[in-house]
Amino acid sequence: MSRINWTNEKLFERLLNNQSTRTYWDNVKTLCTRPEKAVFKRCSALVKSTLPRERRIGIDVLSQLGGAARPFQKPTLALYMRILPNERDVKVLESLLHAIGHNNTGLDDKDIEKLSYLKKHRYAVVRYGVVHALQKVDKPAAIDMLIDLSGDKDTDVRDWATFSLGSMITRNNKAIRDALWARISDTDEDTRMEAIMGLASRKDPGIYEVIRKELSTGETGTLLFDAIAALGGQEFLSPLKKLHKQSANDRTVHPQWLSKLEDAIEVLTA
Repeated sequence: MSRINWTNEKLFERLLNNQSTRTYWDNVKTLCTRPEKAVFKRCSALVKSTLPRERRIGIDVLSQLGGAARPFQKPTLALYMRILPNERDVKVLESLLHAIGHNNTGLDDKDIEKLSYLKKHRYAVVRYGVVHALQKVDKPAAIDMLIDLSGDKDTDVRDWATFSLGSMITRNNKAIRDALWARISDTDEDTRMEAIMGLASRKDPGIYEVIRKELSTGETGTLLFDAIAALGGQEFLSPLKKLHKQSANDRTVHPQWLSKLEDAIEVLTA
């Protein structure tokens, strides 16, 4: 019988008792398509369990229960924020923080304050989770935390915090620009490119020289093309056209890379 035809009870039974994690997310996703009060109540009870595994199951199902509609989003976020201060299990914290990120449209300053103690957590997966919890939250307290995390020692945390500051919010102030400039020379290429993208989208005049240097290396990625398009720098049209002429018939060039290059050229010629 297809999983889609299983009862709620059977899906929960599999989640609670299967030793293998191979089908874990298949079962979670199936329950997420059933935004029923009974599912919400069962998960609400699970997140209060003394067993970490059960808490994770409840958190993961609630995180996207009902898909985009999220009929239980408000009580779900309230429940998450109630249990957050007392959670100590790293894997549960990781799930909880990502789940908050899926339901963070209602985060207020008190909620953000509850997250603040985790930005210096000893485990990078938790700090990474904090970044996701705060994505798209355009509030000063959240932005201050993302600025701190954009300087984290862990590459993934830095990268995603820089992306969150640069591309997931539109606020433009000196603190954000300074944080992005601090990552312009980052040793991690993805982080560096996210900083360039964030500054280009804010039309920072200093980013022109940075983009010139990036183009001169001959190692151009799709995010650089996005940054040029966002900046609208007409001076880059000629080198992009030259690059396209060199690459159009090269079968080793990835189609997505070529498509992004063509998109940037189209924006600059519009």
